[in-house]
Amino acid sequence: MIAVLLLVAGAVLFHRIGEHDYGAGFVVAGLSVGLGVLTWFALGWGRFGYLGGQLLLFGGLTWYNLRRHQVRRP
Repeated sequence: MIAVLLLVAGAVLFHRIGEHDYGAGFVVAGLSVGLGVLTWFALGWGRFGYLGGQLLLFGGLTWYNLRRHQVRRP
């Protein structure tokens, strides 16, 4: 039960992030759910592995945004 709640909460959070930053909320939410299913069920890492995977996804999106909006100097 807790697994499903965490998957839904992560999907909602990343959907809102994706809509705000990229205009593609379902894609980012799909990445979150896919990563969650991989870490929790396929790899069997449990809830701490799931949360670690979500933190890595958030960090990756942050890194991508920093690179995308970086000001290029001549």
